[in-house]
Amino acid sequence: MSYERGLCNFCGTGCGHLLLVEDNRPRGVYPLPGHPLSRGRLCVRGWHIHELLQTPERITEPLVRDGNGFRQVSYQEALAFTAEKLRKFAGEEIAFLGSPRVSNEENYLFGKFARAVMKSNNLSLSSDAGLEESAEVLLAGCGWPAMTASLSGLREADFILVAGGDLTRQNPIIASEIHLARRAGAFVVTISPRKTQMAKLSRMHLRPEPGTAFYLLLGIARMMLDEGLVEREFVESRIENASEYMDYLLSLNIGEIFELTGVDSQEAATVARRLAEANSAYGFYTVGIQSLDRRTIAALFNLFLQAGKVGRNKGGICPVTGISNLLGSLDMGISPRFLPGYLPAEDESSWKKLEELWRTSLVPREGKSVASCLLDNPELKALVVVDHDEEIIRNTNRIKQLELVVYFGSYENAFSRLAHVIFPRTTYIEDDGTFTSSERRVQLSRKKVEPPAGVRPLRETLSSLAVLLGHNWKYPSPEEVMKEINRVIPWYSEITYRKLEDRAGIKWPVDELHPEGSDFLKLEELSGKLSFVVEHPGPSSELPDLTSGEKFHFKLVVGRSNYFWHQNSIMKRTFIPRREYNALLLLYPKGFVEVSEEDARALGLREKQQVKIISEKAEVTLAVRISPDILPGMLYIPYFFDEMIPEFLHRQVAGLEKSEEFFLPVNLEKVV
Repeated sequence: MSYERGLCNFCGTGCGHLLLVEDNRPRGVYPLPGHPLSRGRLCVRGWHIHELLQTPERITEPLVRDGNGFRQVSYQEALAFTAEKLRKFAGEEIAFLGSPRVSNEENYLFGKFARAVMKSNNLSLSSDAGLEESAEVLLAGCGWPAMTASLSGLREADFILVAGGDLTRQNPIIASEIHLARRAGAFVVTISPRKTQMAKLSRMHLRPEPGTAFYLLLGIARMMLDEGLVEREFVESRIENASEYMDYLLSLNIGEIFELTGVDSQEAATVARRLAEANSAYGFYTVGIQSLDRRTIAALFNLFLQAGKVGRNKGGICPVTGISNLLGSLDMGISPRFLPGYLPAEDESSWKKLEELWRTSLVPREGKSVASCLLDNPELKALVVVDHDEEIIRNTNRIKQLELVVYFGSYENAFSRLAHVIFPRTTYIEDDGTFTSSERRVQLSRKKVEPPAGVRPLRETLSSLAVLLGHNWKYPSPEEVMKEINRVIPWYSEITYRKLEDRAGIKWPVDELHPEGSDFLKLEELSGKLSFVVEHPGPSSELPDLTSGEKFHFKLVVGRSNYFWHQNSIMKRTFIPRREYNALLLLYPKGFVEVSEEDARALGLREKQQVKIISEKAEVTLAVRISPDILPGMLYIPYFFDEMIPEFLHRQVAGLEKSEEFFLPVNLEKVV
């Protein structure tokens, strides 16, 4: 029996844990006391990760479709079958779906296989919503594509703003740090239409109408300008387009802004003053499911920029990822918009640089996400997937039309049954690899148990396929992959396994200037000035009418649960989350919709009464759950709940769960 040091592989917090290993199996998990962020804590998901890691539902042999079923084959046969099929497709005919749960090394090779071997730029992540938009905003504004702050100083913060989502559900340990800061005196503000648990822990909760958080942030920025709270010296000396942005703020009709959002202007003024006065200010938002949209992210960044709170030792902009290696996966270039190291895919010089590093020809054009390919690319003929979230199942009919579906996975699931060939792959405790958390902390996870007999790492399978397809790939270990990453991605150029071996991670950029990592963005190290990222809709006279109008009277939004916060095969294999999910099913076997107390009284609704939610294109019948957390005129559905609800939601718009700012106009009727 031994305790192996490692890290949790659920959310993007990157908590440290000790895995109890006995007879080559994980038997339990305990918090790692010395971890700099989790500090001896795990959330309810992290406490049960060993259950996932020892599930018997493993894929242990390569499988090839045979009629309506599968037959077991050798690796040699599966590789030969796959290589023969792949040779038939041109780059635009194939798409690649990476996983935010596999290591940096595996995702790097997966992206290289797509672009360098198959000449396909159709490459994306499952659950990647908002991360690319966040990276583009931050790159445009300050040159960093991720968190500009360090969370080590969060408990000493004076001001914390949490916009959208619910960190207590998505990243409970980070939320607990915010709560500790609140108890120590920090002024914590939450912006969300729904009264989330995060909102209940805050000093102030601003509840804008669904779809208006962007305008509320503009209103706070204008209040800061009107009250002379802008950090003038910082703005004038550090920001290149300050006058353009200030002129835009002055053009806004402040009365219309607050009428549109439904937020009291005096509350907004209080937020503006507290932000301006703070010595240490943090701005949080989630990326992944329920992300803010691009313009709302830009408005939050601009607000902190005009307050002079970007580039300080304690504080800054903090996008928080919902899945363990979501940030690292984007660092590695698993995106149609970015090449490895955030080189822009629309820039021809970026492709030339990558061709020189990889010593092969590439197709220098921007690709499409897998979701876009499945939706509107009739040329798509093949799909290669590593893991998945079950949202991809909404495309079952389109996937069944494809000539080839290749799946690399550890566990059996609904998607694997759609594949033509299945390759088993090791879990993250069965091979070495690095993972990058929300705060840019790159951590090394060492191999702790032997995989089932014959199960290979994704690295080995991809290398074998590349060789069969004419590329001389030799990657004997994950460490050798990291050495290539050092040469390709400047942010990672000085990261080594030796540096990571005896510490709880190191924050990129790790380069010649920062050989021991970078705790936060330092203004004196920027090559140019900062910039406001202007994503405004036009004159204030063009502010939209976001009411549902005469036809639809409710705004439907979606969210998640602490115990079942993603609809995926991982959470279904851990006992407590599965138990809580099943408990909800006992109460609401066909799903539920939350309705405000005011609307329930007005409509004469009772708890668990059946109602029909009707939109432009579809309808669904659900039970009523009366909630004090919902604004009048607003409805809320946890989008993961059972299979019928995602089907209804996804028939409306594929990206419904992708943006905190999105709402669906609907009506609600009693079922007679």
